[in-house]
Amino acid sequence: MTRVSQIEGPGAAALETLLAQSRVQVAHRLGCGLLIEAELRRAGRRDLVPFVLGYAHGPDGDLALEHAHAAASSVTVTEDGGYLFLSDRRAVGEAAHGHGGRSLWRHRPQAPREPHLVLGAPRGVVSYAAAGATACAAVWVRAGATSLAEDQELRAAEPPDRDTVTLVRGDLWPQSQYHTPDEVLRVLNVGLSDSARGPAAPELLELPLGEDVRLTGELALTPDGLRCAAGVARFLRGGHRRHGLLLFAPSDPAGAHAVWADDDDLSEPVAAPDGSWFACTAERIARPGLGPRQEAVLVASDGSAVVRVAPRHANWLRPRAWFGADTVLCTGQEAGRRHLWRLRTGDGAVERVEAGGSVQAVTVAGVEALVVRSRIDLPPEVVSLPLEAAGVASAARARPSAPALVAAPAAPATPAGRMERFAHRAPDGSTWHSWLCLPASDPAGELPVLVWCHGGPLLSWTDWSWRWNPWPFVAEGYAVLMPDPPLSIGYGQQAVERGWGRWTSQVATVAAAQVEDALAHPLLDAHRVAVMGGSFGGYLSLALAALLPSVRLAVSHAGWADFAAVARVSDLHWHWLREYGAVDEAIAYRRESLSLDAIGAATRVLLSHGCGDTHVPVGESRAMYRSLDSRGVDVELMLLPDEGHSIRRPANAAAWFRWVLGACHAALGSPSMAKGSPSR
Repeated sequence: MTRVSQIEGPGAAALETLLAQSRVQVAHRLGCGLLIEAELRRAGRRDLVPFVLGYAHGPDGDLALEHAHAAASSVTVTEDGGYLFLSDRRAVGEAAHGHGGRSLWRHRPQAPREPHLVLGAPRGVVSYAAAGATACAAVWVRAGATSLAEDQELRAAEPPDRDTVTLVRGDLWPQSQYHTPDEVLRVLNVGLSDSARGPAAPELLELPLGEDVRLTGELALTPDGLRCAAGVARFLRGGHRRHGLLLFAPSDPAGAHAVWADDDDLSEPVAAPDGSWFACTAERIARPGLGPRQEAVLVASDGSAVVRVAPRHANWLRPRAWFGADTVLCTGQEAGRRHLWRLRTGDGAVERVEAGGSVQAVTVAGVEALVVRSRIDLPPEVVSLPLEAAGVASAARARPSAPALVAAPAAPATPAGRMERFAHRAPDGSTWHSWLCLPASDPAGELPVLVWCHGGPLLSWTDWSWRWNPWPFVAEGYAVLMPDPPLSIGYGQQAVERGWGRWTSQVATVAAAQVEDALAHPLLDAHRVAVMGGSFGGYLSLALAALLPSVRLAVSHAGWADFAAVARVSDLHWHWLREYGAVDEAIAYRRESLSLDAIGAATRVLLSHGCGDTHVPVGESRAMYRSLDSRGVDVELMLLPDEGHSIRRPANAAAWFRWVLGACHAALGSPSMAKGSPSR
């Protein structure tokens, strides 16, 4: 088996700096201190390790690390000055019996280095929500178990050589992918209050789900702990799927009420401070010829009403946190940024809040929002946004101040390059935007160009990426063009509708025009071009290689050419049905599929794929490899046995980078070479 060669140089050095950084996910205020959820690379560990990092102000006023919990995430700050979190850490003694995976722990301020175990389960805790003296947790249990203790007894009684056969009826994926045989996802009601007799045993709730309905693991609790919203999915005949909410009182699960909006999927519930509403993301149920649209809605906590508060807002608002009883903080895309928006529930007024970058996460404590922001050229950092000026009585009249930097743990990875915004005006009058990443100073000659295609496809190039980061390539002397073609969000609903169900006939052709227009830039060498991307971006890179004669190298990770082949076996089959229709009936699958014959023998192709990928199973890359190889195309295939849809492990990401960078050098030549050489 061929090994990936070592590559030295400024690009490799930039990559090592990138991989060494703390990857901030979420920030929380803990008293006057700070909690950061982050992923860290640790010596001897193949995977990134999630950490909860607790900071306090030192004598000089600067934040200093006070405590840390490894293999930890999903923080909920509690009223006693502590917090709950999920962790893989192992309990000791009798408490560890029958527990696996992640458990729920409580960090107590009086014993910061000795967290208290709240809940463990044989297959771990999938998710939880906590408020007041109540927590609800999602766990896998054996079908028929009436308590966590009985679940443990059923598992203990199973012979070690029991069969693992799964018989599938109805929808394929709930039974064959997400859990082992005879298991169901259930909700536990967990008491958090301390008493002389100790905590009560967790109660396994009997929720009336209905036929072909499953819990998704999404959970939210009202601040008083009296009402819970649980995400549910209904699996319909033919592979279709709907998403809704199950609303219930943990003390009365039999009275649960399911909410299925007529035209929308509901997800991501966030409870209002007074417990009257859950703010949710509503996504229009798309169909062939009509794309999805996301907006914010309010669902009454008793399930009696669903209210649209900013109907048809152009920026796909997604609720993230409440500020007071009448304001929801949402994220939403606009022209290459994921902004923070204030949504007033009373009149539906929407106001953008300047955060200085794309918002990745937001939490609220009092009159302060802690925001994790980034840009394509700015690693994630934490900023504080005061939401209400001193002396202002009404939150609706408050105006936020400028964001103040709180923590920037990945600052060493800040690139030295620069960015330009590029607009392509199509013959039909539509305008399509791209980002162009360049070295800090003008080069002596024209730069070879790497065209990066984003995945999704309902995404856009908005913020920092640890996986698809252009700056190591820019450090090596390449220009990186990042187009947002049709289906990119943040450019109005018309951009989504333009590309919906027309990936090759519309998205790829517009992207090709964007690239050709950008190649007229005086710093770019139009004769030395590579295209690359992952998932949908992997597909699009192959489509561009078929359309653009200037492409010398195409790199596709988890991409595809045969739409029908992928749609049949993908765990996102329901999405394919919404966009393209029934696999064996709709002609769109054949119309939009790629013909690899259009990729000439002079174009080098790199294919890579995680063998555990369920979105785009690895067989598609194997099939493309065989097809291209049989025609004499210079093609290589990198298989990653321990990866899924993306490349998560740092060593694998570094190997992929070295492989691709070496191919760029071979196919495009040195970045300092003159225009047009070597000959194609």
